[in-house]
Amino acid sequence: MRELGPKKIPPAKEAAYIAVTCALLLGGQYVFSFVTGVEIVTLVLICFSYVFGIRNGVLCAVAFSLLRCFIYPFSPSALALYLIYYPALAAVFGGLGKIKQNVYDGCPAGFAVAVNFILLAAASLCAVCFALDLIKISKLYKLTVNVFLIVLCIICIVGDIAFNALFFLNRRGRRCGGYLKIIMLTGVACLCTVCFTLLDDVITPLFYGFSKLSALAYFYASFTAMLPQTVCTAVTVGTLFMPLTSVLNRMKK
Repeated sequence: MRELGPKKIPPAKEAAYIAVTCALLLGGQYVFSFVTGVEIVTLVLICFSYVFGIRNGVLCAVAFSLLRCFIYPFSPSALALYLIYYPALAAVFGGLGKIKQNVYDGCPAGFAVAVNFILLAAASLCAVCFALDLIKISKLYKLTVNVFLIVLCIICIVGDIAFNALFFLNRRGRRCGGYLKIIMLTGVACLCTVCFTLLDDVITPLFYGFSKLSALAYFYASFTAMLPQTVCTAVTVGTLFMPLTSVLNRMKK
């Protein structure tokens, strides 16, 4: 007897899921827009894309990017930023959603080495930049940048320690694959959050024709939003990703 594949969601149901999720993204962004650096869009979108796949995630991201123009003042640079970043974010986590749990359960040594290298390299880079004062900026942004470097260094070190502890426990048969998955997905989400700000630092100065000094000032000023956004992403994804994806998986069935 031929084994049946996973049940396909009817198009009407897919459209309903996309519409509801898009509404949640718009409402969540509006509610948290009054608090600098705190947002819920990343968490909701990556959970939806992880469960419902690349196509539905990208469609939801595009709809959200276009519809938000009816709530906030229209800005071509912001629209371009959203249309580039959020569909890419949805595609990344939609692809990660295809990885089976047994891959995390049997976490290969090569993967562990790669994770250690990335986390320790990021922590070392932040520590060197802070210790040697390699980022030359005005006193206005100095404290903000230094705080960001210290916090990012600590996050990388703590994440590396937690990953290695879970990796060795998993090797001893403690079944820590689920926790390893959360650490990896949280790290990817934080990296994407940093990339969002860096992408904005490129698109906005180019669109408005900033001078070199103005573009540099805009880049340093963006750190005031990057730090709380990155921390918020780490906390929300690390704690809420599994419960939300569990709920979405039940809805999908």
